[in-house]
Amino acid sequence: MLNKIIIPFFKILFYNAIVTGSVCFVLYLNHIVLSVQCILYILAITIISSIYLTYTKALPLQSLLYTIKTIVDANNKTYSISLKETAIKLSHLLEQFKMKSDAVMKEKDTIVHELTESKKMLEKYSTNLEEMVEQRTEILKWLSITDPLTGLYNRRYFIEQIELEFKRSKRYSRDLSLLMLDIDHFKLVNDNYGHQIGDIVLRKISSVIINLLRDSDLAFRYGGEEFMIILPETKSEDAINVAERMKQEIMNTQHNYASIIFTVTASFGIVSIKDMIDKFETIDDIIKKVDDNLYKAKNSGRNTIIYE
Repeated sequence: MLNKIIIPFFKILFYNAIVTGSVCFVLYLNHIVLSVQCILYILAITIISSIYLTYTKALPLQSLLYTIKTIVDANNKTYSISLKETAIKLSHLLEQFKMKSDAVMKEKDTIVHELTESKKMLEKYSTNLEEMVEQRTEILKWLSITDPLTGLYNRRYFIEQIELEFKRSKRYSRDLSLLMLDIDHFKLVNDNYGHQIGDIVLRKISSVIINLLRDSDLAFRYGGEEFMIILPETKSEDAINVAERMKQEIMNTQHNYASIIFTVTASFGIVSIKDMIDKFETIDDIIKKVDDNLYKAKNSGRNTIIYE
């Protein structure tokens, strides 16, 4: 506090001394000589005025500085409080944002997991559906080409396969035989024992046929009690041997009705395509020829084999 009064005092005294000295110097240049007493008066006035000015100016300056400091301190305190409150609010907002962000991320992870699981389920379902469609397609295809009673291929599929085998035999000069058989007096079986027993007889005959064929051979229910057998890469003598085994096996197969045991016989017609390749223009020619041989077998006393 003392420094804040003394320093201004000397500054003012210094300024007054300069002013007083300048006045005396001007008077001296004008040949005006002041007495010692006059100079002392001037000096006293200078000191007194310096003290007065120092007192009157130093206090307001100190008050002004104090006021400014108070204002600045208040502003700083207000700013500090405001900054602290802002920091607290900002921290609170950041905490809320973090909580919401964590919740969103957790929800996102849950959604991603659910979507991943749903995708896996859809892929699995799609795969199963494709397999089911393929299986259903195969079943429908199988049903469309098989006879529901005997499980053998049906007549429509026979026409498709005999065309393919006939073209292959002609193109590559391969052996191909066709065998047709008919159960003798099958109408009597239905009349005497009923159609259900007749169906059982047809299924048993079908099993006999299948058991005597190779994997490459094809058996068909051509209609009623008539059957067709395609024998690829088979010569006429081999086809006759197959027919002989079938005829014998059919004769030996027993059928039951109540306490009655009975057997049936079958007649066979055979044609070898390679032996008569020049006479066959279409598959109708082949079918007619094998059917004619079967007709001759039935007219020859049945339970016989005709190859011409």
